[in-house]
Amino acid sequence: MKREKNDILAILVPGVVLSWLTYIFVLSELKGIYADFNGHTYVYLPMFTKETWVKGWMMVPYCMWHLVTLFFHRLLFIPIQSAAAYTTCLFTLFAYFVTVWMIRKVTEAAGSTESPVRAGLIAFGMCLLQPLYFDWLDAGGRFLGSFSMNPIHNPTYMCMRGFSLVCFCLILDIWGRQKSEDYKGVFFRVETGLKRYYIYLAVMLFLSTLAKPTFAEMFIPAVALVMLGEWIVRIRKKDGSAAGYFRHCLATLLCAVPALLYILVQFLAYFIWGGSYGSDGSLVVTRWLEVWHMFTQNVGLSVGLGMAFPLFMLLINGGYFIKSDWGRLALAGYGVGFLEAALLGEGGGKMSHGDFLWPMMSGMLLLFVTAMLRLLVLERTQADTKGRRLALSGAWFLFCIQVMYGLLYIKDMMGGG
Repeated sequence: MKREKNDILAILVPGVVLSWLTYIFVLSELKGIYADFNGHTYVYLPMFTKETWVKGWMMVPYCMWHLVTLFFHRLLFIPIQSAAAYTTCLFTLFAYFVTVWMIRKVTEAAGSTESPVRAGLIAFGMCLLQPLYFDWLDAGGRFLGSFSMNPIHNPTYMCMRGFSLVCFCLILDIWGRQKSEDYKGVFFRVETGLKRYYIYLAVMLFLSTLAKPTFAEMFIPAVALVMLGEWIVRIRKKDGSAAGYFRHCLATLLCAVPALLYILVQFLAYFIWGGSYGSDGSLVVTRWLEVWHMFTQNVGLSVGLGMAFPLFMLLINGGYFIKSDWGRLALAGYGVGFLEAALLGEGGGKMSHGDFLWPMMSGMLLLFVTAMLRLLVLERTQADTKGRRLALSGAWFLFCIQVMYGLLYIKDMMGGG
């Protein structure tokens, strides 16, 4: 019993520290006239009144963060600044605990469950890490240019993050069961049947879309591409498995229908019905990397700085990312997101907002999480030579450095230099 209490405490302490950092960061951001938190709190939230609710929803149809903030503010009578901070802390903690859960489940499946202390510290780092930043390199600012899997200055993205991770876990276990009746779920008990987990996936994907549609805009095409590839392979094998797998494809597609319908409604509200703030926004196809080049002229360098840890993991264990469902989905997600960032934008004065870079950042999330979970498994299964231990130490070094830059980024955003 005492050990269980200590384990819970070991997980809670980093979560409490993360919440404290999030709280003071949000209060600091609310003071910035051009900060995302300021705009969502003082421009968009006031539109969600009984008289102007529809107009407010059209301006931000991805409104989960706003609805929870309104709940804290109007029903619990918490001041608006604290309500905004509490809402962000709530969703940040959700992502944190999901990450701890993923770490412990994956390492349990690998034969040695990660300790609560280490799992909490790793999850803490995963919620804060940022791109490497050197002011003498032409790679943009601390965020703009390299971008991030943790754009902590954006309330709606951070609201979406926990739902995104659960969707990732669900699809991986669903795929495992689709391919083998003997598969036992890493995260969920899919061996008892897939029907309920299809429903869970549909619900979680819809909730992620209600928070911010950009994860689904990356995730749905990425899942489709991986499953299409698997189906084509089965057709070419001519072993009779293609027909059964196609039925799995249709069942998985149905999970995406609620999210796709809501994305369509969001698109209509934002671009067609005039909800886009400023009323000059429109979806356009841009020249290759046109929007990204507004922030950096050296996109390759920016990608290297932003993705240092997962790129190193690709270098030392590339076969895993190519052969496993986890790796293929992470690579497909980042690839789809990268293409959207490279070729899509908003016309008019909103092109410089870079709104279609968000799906790429969700792809970064999948690659970072996959790389970290793979690193933990490699520690348990392949750290049997000095060279391999050195490579794994190099990966941990890069991860820790990116966490350090995350803390520096928070300090910089709060006016500390």
